[in-house]
Amino acid sequence: MSEAITAAKDAVVKKRLSPHKRNSWMWGYFFIAPMSLGVLLFAIGPTIFAFYMSLTDWDGLRAQPSFIGFENFINLANDHVVIQEFRNTIVYSLSVVPATIAIAIVLAVFLNSKIPARTFFRVIYFLPIVTMPVAVATVWRYLLHSELGLVNVILRPFGLNPQWLADPNWIMPAVVIVAIWGGLAFAIIILLAGLQSISTTYYEAADIDGATAWSKFYYITLPLLSPSIFFLFVTSFIGAFRVFDIIYIISGATQIARGPVDFAVRSVVYGIFERGFFFNQMGYAAAQAVVLFFFILVFTGFQFFMQKKVVFYN
Repeated sequence: MSEAITAAKDAVVKKRLSPHKRNSWMWGYFFIAPMSLGVLLFAIGPTIFAFYMSLTDWDGLRAQPSFIGFENFINLANDHVVIQEFRNTIVYSLSVVPATIAIAIVLAVFLNSKIPARTFFRVIYFLPIVTMPVAVATVWRYLLHSELGLVNVILRPFGLNPQWLADPNWIMPAVVIVAIWGGLAFAIIILLAGLQSISTTYYEAADIDGATAWSKFYYITLPLLSPSIFFLFVTSFIGAFRVFDIIYIISGATQIARGPVDFAVRSVVYGIFERGFFFNQMGYAAAQAVVLFFFILVFTGFQFFMQKKVVFYN
């Protein structure tokens, strides 16, 4: 019995950290404390409060929210405006993300090749990433003006004069075009990094075997670039489901608008903003945010499930 106690004491002594390690751990926790506190206060805390607020009827002005259970979620399921917002968000996401990544792959391969003035083209394509989305949307709003916009000035000689910002059938394509243009820079940077990490030995071996340029792209570049593509799909879809600023500026929604053009383009976050800060329906807006949270969570989980089948690592 005494031998067992002695062995246990020796094990505890061995597990104790040395003064040097204890000092290192202390400084490590000290340096991560500000970031951890910031995440707790500005991310985790508000998220937990939003879940609670979704179960209440609160206008943001009263001192105490009124608990109503799942009534907000039941009303959401029967709200045709909310359903339209989710529909628009899905259409926007499925239109923007695949097109952006497909175009970015082509441009990244182009910019990774030995072409004249390669640095100049890289700077040109990277410009949108250093520009605020609000500024991008504002400039495009003027470019897409039906009468004075540069886009229609170019299209008019061909008999085309689409009402980009005034026609419910054109407002969503206009937003998609702006979003694709604005999202290309980030996608190209990630894909270029992935392309430059692919060993040239694969291409040299393919050249020896007489492979065509398309074969090398399809059987070497795409599989080895799939981790970067997967990363872009996950982050881009999350960003697309949370779109707000581009739609808010392009649609010109400086005040409450419920017309046909607004219905054709309004997103989920747009609706959350409107209900929370225009109609003071904080509980209802929080419920919609919770539904969006779980929607993104499920969709991202599905993407990670599909990762095992479509992503190839070296």
